[in-house]
Amino acid sequence: MIKIFFLYIITMLTLLYATVPETEIGINMGVVSTKNSNGSKFENPTFGLSYQNNSYVISPRVDLEYVNLKREQADSFIKASINGVYEYENKTNISPYVVAGIGYEKVNGETKDIIESHAFVQGGAGLRMDIKDGYSAKVEGRMLQILGGKDENNEAIFTAGLTIPLNYKKTVVKKRVIKPIKVIERIKPIIIREPKIIYSNNNECSIKISASDFDRDGVEDRLDQCPNTPCNFSVDGYGCPIKATLKIHFASNSSTIRDSSMIKVEEFADFLLKNRGSMVTIVGHTDSVGSASLNKSLSYRRANSVVQALIARGISSSRVHAEGKGESMPIASNKTEEGKAKNRRIEAILSYPRRRR
Repeated sequence: MIKIFFLYIITMLTLLYATVPETEIGINMGVVSTKNSNGSKFENPTFGLSYQNNSYVISPRVDLEYVNLKREQADSFIKASINGVYEYENKTNISPYVVAGIGYEKVNGETKDIIESHAFVQGGAGLRMDIKDGYSAKVEGRMLQILGGKDENNEAIFTAGLTIPLNYKKTVVKKRVIKPIKVIERIKPIIIREPKIIYSNNNECSIKISASDFDRDGVEDRLDQCPNTPCNFSVDGYGCPIKATLKIHFASNSSTIRDSSMIKVEEFADFLLKNRGSMVTIVGHTDSVGSASLNKSLSYRRANSVVQALIARGISSSRVHAEGKGESMPIASNKTEEGKAKNRRIEAILSYPRRRR
């Protein structure tokens, strides 16, 4: 019965993959302590599955768990819960997170008035370590509080497991073979550059309104909820950035980001780390040279290269994803070289699932 139940759940979650983006399934094992008044005893093994949608700042997660009880007045638990997960971004591949939710615990072989089926609330914290190609390992600890129980008041849970992405697309980048050439060293002049303030108004933006507007985005300071918006972003009514063209260049017919453009990637990553709460779509565009199908593929691979570079610099993979539009959305004529250059672009589109008020 238990095997049939978990098989049904796995099938249903897999079918959801076609309609819900940025999703993952987790497989977890661990131990549970059911009576903690005289100290925790982690002697009850547990196995669980989870399904998480990372399209939001607080990611919804559904957990299903089976607990085999030892030396208890019942046989086992089957638990189902709905939770919210908030992950703290940083510039490493290990991200701490917190989780909280509600659920129901079905007790098999229950003893009346001692250990019975009840609803519960739970909360905890964990660490997520990115491995490769969207896979990650997790360790998590939670405390569960029974609602309405008499004896089995709380549970302590410790699990470890693996998360498997449902729609990860790996980008294959061909290595270029560089032939060695004879280089004659020359003495390079030393250029002293003045330090430049990034993402803070230094009178580079044009004045758009007469009222007080520090970042010159056209929204008064008293209404501006994002007061340090860079000049190249268009903003919404709250003064928060929603779209910009990133000046990132690639090798010809390749998705390899040029070294000279990596500073732009780092600046944008720093901006996203300082401005949390947004979801980001990186959109690639090309000119009309070549076939439409090849251009669409190239535009996606270039956008995905930017996404992977942002993730490598501390942006959570749940915040960013790539799209490729190919030659379908030109902003200039493809009949001139200047127009083609404008159409070959990378755009960043920001949205705010939890709209500021």
